[in-house]
Amino acid sequence: MKHSDWLRITNEGENLCVVLRQQGYQCIKQVRRLSWQVSKGGETYLLIYLPAPVGGWTVLPNNGSPARAQLMSILQNSFRKNELETVVSHPGIRQLDDWGRPWAIVRLLSNAQRYTVARFYNRQDADDHQRTLSRFMPGAEFVVIFDPCDD
Repeated sequence: MKHSDWLRITNEGENLCVVLRQQGYQCIKQVRRLSWQVSKGGETYLLIYLPAPVGGWTVLPNNGSPARAQLMSILQNSFRKNELETVVSHPGIRQLDDWGRPWAIVRLLSNAQRYTVARFYNRQDADDHQRTLSRFMPGAEFVVIFDPCDD
């Protein structure tokens, strides 16, 4: 990643934290990472920028709690108001269904649910990215699948 990209993304993250602080959240920048620890009322999340191929913001863990949904709605509204080029990575905000990229990394959730993390042109890139995700999130289960267009 270029240094100019790093500075741009850091600036976006700080702007997001300003908006979150106005809503009563506490934001703490993680050292040497493009991530911020966001907490409010005992709930703690990680606001993180995922580099290519995703190239967007996300909030971890990806649970279905109302606190996360509220946090995502605040982030979504701040992107709409500021008209930033990147989007928050969330199924309702950013659709990852790019059918030109049939290989997908899926995070397996409880109750037989799944969350598409990223899509790739070839399996090798998907496998490499899955190994990286598994290294940084050892408690999560990721699977590489082939998901072609049904047309």
